[in-house]
Amino acid sequence: MTPTNVSKGTAPLPILSIAAEAAQRLGAAGVLVMPEGPLEWDLVRSVTNGDVDFLLASSSDRQVEAIKKAGLTAIELEPTEAGIAERITLALIEAVANDLLKAGARVVVVYSGFEAEALDSITVIRLGEHLERLSARDLRALETSVPFETLKAVVDTAVEIGREGREGKAVGSLIVVGDVRNVLARTRPLGFDPFKGYRRKERNVRDLRVREAIKEIAQMDGAFIVARDGTVEAACRLIDAPVAGLTLPKGLGTRHWAAAAITAVTKAVAVVVSQSNGTVRLFQDGEVILRIAPMRHARAMKWQDAESEPAPPRERDRERERDRDKEKEKEKDKEKSPAAKSSENGSVAAPRSS
Repeated sequence: MTPTNVSKGTAPLPILSIAAEAAQRLGAAGVLVMPEGPLEWDLVRSVTNGDVDFLLASSSDRQVEAIKKAGLTAIELEPTEAGIAERITLALIEAVANDLLKAGARVVVVYSGFEAEALDSITVIRLGEHLERLSARDLRALETSVPFETLKAVVDTAVEIGREGREGKAVGSLIVVGDVRNVLARTRPLGFDPFKGYRRKERNVRDLRVREAIKEIAQMDGAFIVARDGTVEAACRLIDAPVAGLTLPKGLGTRHWAAAAITAVTKAVAVVVSQSNGTVRLFQDGEVILRIAPMRHARAMKWQDAESEPAPPRERDRERERDRDKEKEKEKDKEKSPAAKSSENGSVAAPRSS
C-alpha cells in the first residue's frame, strides 16, 4: 500500500517494501530496520503483510513504545554515539539474545547509509558469518563472566579499531576483560604503560575519551587488560600462557593464539581485532564464541584531496581576495619596471659578452 501524501514518516515505505520482497526471495529470517526518526508505524505494519518478520531497533523509549503499540517487534538499544555498523551489530546481538533470530540466519537490514534520518540503504547479513557460533545461551554465559555493559563498550572499541585503523593504516589489537588478578599473573610488561598513574575513573572504557586513547595506543605492541567494571588496569602487556592442546582455524595469527591461551587458563574474555581484515573475534575458554565481520562501507565517506582540512568558507573567500590583490600588485610592478618600458618602445637589451 503506497500513501498518497508523502511525509517523513511515510517516505521510507517503498524501501521497506523492497526489503520485504528481498527477504521473501532470499528466504531471510526477517528484516531488521534501524530507524533514526519516527515513522508511521501502522503503515509500516501494513507493508509487512505478516509474511516477513520485521524487527525495529531503536534507543528511544518513545519510539519503542510506539512500535510495540503498533503490534511490531521492537529491539531496545541503549543510547550510543557509535556508528551505524556498530549499532547494527548490537541490534543483531540483542535479537539473538532475545531468541528473535537464530545463529546462521540470513537477515535483510535497512538503515541510513547516506543521509541522516533517511532509510536509504539495504544490506543482507548472514549471521553465520557476522555472528559466528552465537546463541542466546552463549551470550548470557558471557554476561555471567563479564558485565554486558563492559563487554559492549570493549566490542564497540574493537570494531572501531578494525574498521578505522589509525592514520590510514590497518591496526590489530587484543583486549582481555575480567579475572584481572589471574590475567596479570600470566602477563608481563613490554615496557612503558600509558595508563599507569591515572585514577580509576579516568581510565574506564565506558568513557569515550578512554576509548579514543585505546584506539591510539592500539598501534603499540601488547594487550590491554580490562577489569569487570571497565577499568583499564594495564596496557602493552605480553601474554605468557600455554597454547598446548588448543586448536584454532587456519589463518589466525599470534594475537588469536594469545587470546585463546589466556582465556583457556582464566575466566577472562578476550577480544581480538585482526590487523589483516578488521574482523573482531571474542574468545572464552580457549575458543572463538563470537565473530563480527567488518562493515567498512556502512556509511558513505566524503574524500578530499587536500592533506589538511579545508578552511571555513569565509576564510577561503578572504584568501582568494588576498591572492587577487597580490596578482594586481605584481601586474602594476611589471608596468612600472624599466624593462617593461623599454619593451614597449621596441628596444631589447643585448646580452653582455663574457
